[in-house]
Amino acid sequence: LLGCDYIDLFLVHWPVPGYHVETYKELELIQQEGKCRSIGISNYSEEEYQELEAAGITVMPAVNQMEVSPVMYRAETIKFFTEKGIVISASKALHRGASLEKEAIVDIARKHSVTPAQVMLQWGLQKGLAIATKTSSSKRMKENRKLLTFTLDKDDLALLDGMTTKEDVAIRAELEKT
Repeated sequence: LLGCDYIDLFLVHWPVPGYHVETYKELELIQQEGKCRSIGISNYSEEEYQELEAAGITVMPAVNQMEVSPVMYRAETIKFFTEKGIVISASKALHRGASLEKEAIVDIARKHSVTPAQVMLQWGLQKGLAIATKTSSSKRMKENRKLLTFTLDKDDLALLDGMTTKEDVAIRAELEKT
């Protein structure tokens, strides 16, 4: 159907209540048939993952893709999954561009002679996250390739780590319930 022998990574995109466990178990079968190499989850909380475990899944998710950026940093959730050996893939790593003008991010960018986008992406890399970005701009593609030319220092990281408020996390949690 897709014109390929297998899929590298197949994710349950959203943990729809009443369906996500069954969906994940179907992905396990697809993997066993050799139709995909790895399976994973997306936008799962700790509780939703625990539902999978309680249901007796046999394949550990390779990835949990979720929104992560300096302005949506859920350190405890990230720690929970990484301690289980599940890679966090940061979607919306640039917060849809909405935070590129935040003073702290702009100041750090200026300090390192890079763009605010590069600061946000580098933060994710230094946190050990897989970063999912997209662009059709060749200029931005070139910028993204230069991420390994600088390192954020501990003060930069601490400032960026502290940008997410409890209110931000609560709002995101409510959005993820729908």
